[in-house]
Amino acid sequence: MKTIIIYAILLISASQVAAQNETYFQKIAGNWEGTLEYLDYKENKRVKLKTYLTVTPAGDGNSAEFVTIYDDFGRIIKETETVKIDAAAGKYAAGKYEYQIDSIENGKIVLLGSGQDGEKVEPIRETITFNENSLNFLRETRTPWQFRNQTVLKRAAENALTKRILTVAQMKEDFGILKKTLTTLHPGIYRYQTPESLEKVFGALESKLKNPLPEGEFFTLVSQFTNQIYCGHTYLNPYNQDGILRERLFNGKTYLPFYFTIVGGKFIVTANASSNNLAKGSEIQKINGVSAKAIIEELLTVTKGDGRNAAAHRRQSIELARSEAERYALFDWYFPLFFPPKDDAFTIEAVDFTTRKTSKFQIPAVTKTERTNEVAKRYGKTPTYDDGWKFELQDNSTAYLKIDNSITWRLKTIEFKEFLANAFAEIKAKNVQNLIIDLRGNDGGDMDVGFELSRYLAKEKLPPYAEGKALIRNIAAQPDLLKYIDAYGEKTKSILTGGVPANTYRKYDESYFEILGRENYPAVEPDKNNFLGKAFVIADASNASATFQFLDYVQKNKLASVAGQTTGGNKQGINGGNYFFLRLPNSLVEIDIPIYFQPPPTPQKDEGVSPDIRVKRQPQDVGNNLDRELLTIKNLIEKN
Repeated sequence: MKTIIIYAILLISASQVAAQNETYFQKIAGNWEGTLEYLDYKENKRVKLKTYLTVTPAGDGNSAEFVTIYDDFGRIIKETETVKIDAAAGKYAAGKYEYQIDSIENGKIVLLGSGQDGEKVEPIRETITFNENSLNFLRETRTPWQFRNQTVLKRAAENALTKRILTVAQMKEDFGILKKTLTTLHPGIYRYQTPESLEKVFGALESKLKNPLPEGEFFTLVSQFTNQIYCGHTYLNPYNQDGILRERLFNGKTYLPFYFTIVGGKFIVTANASSNNLAKGSEIQKINGVSAKAIIEELLTVTKGDGRNAAAHRRQSIELARSEAERYALFDWYFPLFFPPKDDAFTIEAVDFTTRKTSKFQIPAVTKTERTNEVAKRYGKTPTYDDGWKFELQDNSTAYLKIDNSITWRLKTIEFKEFLANAFAEIKAKNVQNLIIDLRGNDGGDMDVGFELSRYLAKEKLPPYAEGKALIRNIAAQPDLLKYIDAYGEKTKSILTGGVPANTYRKYDESYFEILGRENYPAVEPDKNNFLGKAFVIADASNASATFQFLDYVQKNKLASVAGQTTGGNKQGINGGNYFFLRLPNSLVEIDIPIYFQPPPTPQKDEGVSPDIRVKRQPQDVGNNLDRELLTIKNLIEKN
C-alpha cells in the first residue's frame, strides 16, 4: 500500500503544479488538510487516510515545494517534492514524471499522462479543482476512465508539523473530559487514592493550566497525573497516540545514541551508536549536565506501575533497552521533554569501562531511524518478537527456554503452543533433569503463555490458573463522553453506547458491579510431556500483568524456584481485561483505560513476587558480559 500511496503523492503534487499560470502556486500556497481516498486493489475496497499538504512557492512563481503527509493508521508517510510548470509548453514536471496540460478553466485543470497502475503502465487523468479554501485532486486511470484515488483538502490555519501551543480554554476542556471519564469509568481509580486525595491530585493538575502551554508540556502533565493512579494499565500508550502528534513531538533529532540499563541507580551502556568509542559497560554519569540520579527522579514521575510498591518496576521501565528503544521507549519520549537537547547535541560525562577514565564529550542527537540503522550496522539486525523465543539444550542435563515477550499476536513464524510442545517433548525424550525458563524483560501479554507453561511444570492437578471476579464501576458511559471514547471489538463498543445488558451483571457492593458469565481459567492438569526435574524461572522488575500472574502461580504452587529480582505487578489484583481509549479533543492526547478490576479471591499485600533466590545485579556485569542470574542458577545445579 505504501507504494500506491507514494505514487499517488507524486501524481497529486505534479498535477497541482501543472496549473494554468504562474499565479496558481500563489493561490494554493499555505497549509491544507483533508483525506485521500484510494481504491485498494487487493481488498477491492476504498480506503481513506488523513492527509496534510503544505505548498511553498518559489520566488519566480514557476515552481513550488510540496510537503505531503499521510497518517496511514498511525504510521506517518511524509513526502517532499519540487514541482515545476512550463506554461508556454503546456507541461509540468514532478521528479522524473512529465505530464501534458489538457485544459485550463477558472479553478480547474485537467492533466494527461501515464504511469504504473498495478502491474501495467496505464493512461492517467488528473483533474484539479481549487479556490481560496478548497483544493481537490481526482485521479482516474485505465480506459474507460476509472476511479483510482481522490484527495479532498480544505485550507488549514497551521502546518501540521508545527508544534502547537494549547490555550487555557483548550486544556481546561480536555481536563474536564479526563476527570469525568476516569472518575466514572476507571475501575481502579480509588484503589490507591481516596476520593479526597484524588481530588487534590486533580487540583494540582488543574492549577498548572492557568497559562497557554506547549503541547509537549501538557502531554507530560497528563502522564504525570496518570502515574498517580498507580495502575500499570493506565497511561499514554505510545502505540495509540495520534500519528501527527507523535510526529511533531517525537520524530526529530532528540534521541540519545546509546542504549543503557540501570544498575544500582547508574546508567550502564549496553550499545553505542555514537561517534565516540565509549565501551560497553561504561557508566554515563551526566547528560547535558544533569546527573543520572536527577534524570531517574524526573522520569519516575511519568512511569506506570500497579500499586504503591512498584518502585523497581518503574525504575526499570526507564532503561533504554534495544527491544523497547526500536519500538517506543519511555526514555526516548520523556527525557527530551524534561531536558531538551541543546543545539541538537548531547554533552556526556562518562566513565569508560575499558580505560576507567572519566571524560566529557559532545555527540550529535539523532533521529530514532538514524539510531536504529546505526545499531543494526554495529550489532546486527533489529530483533523481532519471534527472536525473543528461544529453546536450547545447554548441556546433557540442562534445558534453557527464553521467552522475553508474551505478545503472541505479533509472532510471525512461531506458533507458541507448538513451540512449547516441541520443546518439552524434546526435554522428555532426552531425560533432561534441569530447566531454566528466562522471563527477563517480559512485561506481559497473552495469559495463555503462562497457562501452557504451568501445564508442563505441573506434577499433579492444580487449582484454576486464574480465578476471580471482573468488576466495573458503572454499567454505562456518560452520553456526553461517548464521542471521545473508543474500544476494541464491536461488542465492547456496543456496551459503550448502549450500556451493559441487564442480564449480564449484578450489584457487587457500594462501589462495583460484577460482570456475570465470565469464565475463569480452568484447573491446571499436567501435560503428557510435563517436566519432572528441577525447574528455575528467572524474573526481574519488568515482569508485570500476565507474566506476573504466571510467576505468582508458579511460586504459590511450588512449580519452580524463582530467581532474580522482585517483579512488577501486584498481588492485590490488576485493572485490565480490556480497554477503553480516551482521546482528548484539543490536545489529541490518548489515554488507555482498563475496563475491569480483577481482585484476588482473598486479600493480599501490595507487592509483586519476591524471588526465592535473590540475585543482585552489579554495574560491572554488563562490561564483563556476565549473566549473574544464569550463573547463580548453574552454580546451584552443579552443587546439587
